[in-house]
Amino acid sequence: MTAGQLKGTLLEYIVRSLMINCGFTSVKADGHYVFAQRGTGLFFINGKGAAHDADVLMEPPIQMPFSYPSRLLFECKSYDKTIGLNVVRNVLGLRYDINEFEIVTDLTIAQRQKNRRASYAIANRKRYFYQVGVASVEEFSKPAFEFAANNKIPLLSMRWFLDDSTCDLFHAIDNSYIRSMPRDILNALYEFLKDKRPDARDDSTYSGLHDFLQMDEIVGEILTEFERVINSFVVGLLETGDLLFMFTRQGNITDFFTQQSGRNNLEARLRYFSDDPTKWTLEIHDYRYNSGEVPYRLEFKVPVALVSQWKAFNFDKVAGYNLKSEFFSRIFIFSQRASSNYGLPFTLINIDSQWLDNLRSEE
Repeated sequence: MTAGQLKGTLLEYIVRSLMINCGFTSVKADGHYVFAQRGTGLFFINGKGAAHDADVLMEPPIQMPFSYPSRLLFECKSYDKTIGLNVVRNVLGLRYDINEFEIVTDLTIAQRQKNRRASYAIANRKRYFYQVGVASVEEFSKPAFEFAANNKIPLLSMRWFLDDSTCDLFHAIDNSYIRSMPRDILNALYEFLKDKRPDARDDSTYSGLHDFLQMDEIVGEILTEFERVINSFVVGLLETGDLLFMFTRQGNITDFFTQQSGRNNLEARLRYFSDDPTKWTLEIHDYRYNSGEVPYRLEFKVPVALVSQWKAFNFDKVAGYNLKSEFFSRIFIFSQRASSNYGLPFTLINIDSQWLDNLRSEE
């Protein structure tokens, strides 16, 4: 294993674990359209041009009616530099390639000439719509961010929720570090990071590996910090279909939603950072009856396409209020630890409409 392979596999593990923690499930290989390469831990999905290495391939916790069921594929980039436009543009091509894939043989073409056919000339399989995103250690360039927004490509940077010092440790993984690691530990680490079972960390097979990681100052430190923050991460979904990767600095999100169990007055207010209009905060609170409590804050990067609309009005306050009302009136929060009281895999958060109306009137 090379240093680059270990970095990439580690990033895949983090992204997959985040999504599992938010209620997503790993796609299982069907052995044909989606298949695992024996002995490597690699996962592939067929496209029109070739089979593609599927770094992280997930099923969402719910599916929308009247369309093909969806899946989410993340391309993971552990580069030590800003992710540029070319990477995101390639992902758009990947999305097209796997969504347009269909098997048409010479036999099925010949059958189309017959007025009466014994069977349909299409493959008998369940079809999916694949959304493809990019996950990286580093940030994305402005052109990459804008291109992704205009083509609904989800982006996720580790620097949005992990400390800079932790992200820097990714780039301390080099070949000398690989050589210093016992061969059996290195093999076990690779198998563990590729293990798609949600309970893999509890498998006694990896007990020796966990002992090593507790003392390790690079991969062990990265995983320790990740375990500390994983329960502070949720996925938000707007009615436009845009995904929001949301993170709180107020501890385990389980604690907040457990405390709010049975309360139906939760609403939210939106704030943005003056030095970065793409960085917003969702403040969740029972404003009607507990105004003295500290709101629960979730930070996220707002889709650039929406910010661009606001920019067209020179970031006018009233235009900002309209943006919040039109696109953020309802947000679906997905997390295994933030599920609704009705057994649904999400909690629905409404924006405080009275608060928005008051802001407009003050202007």
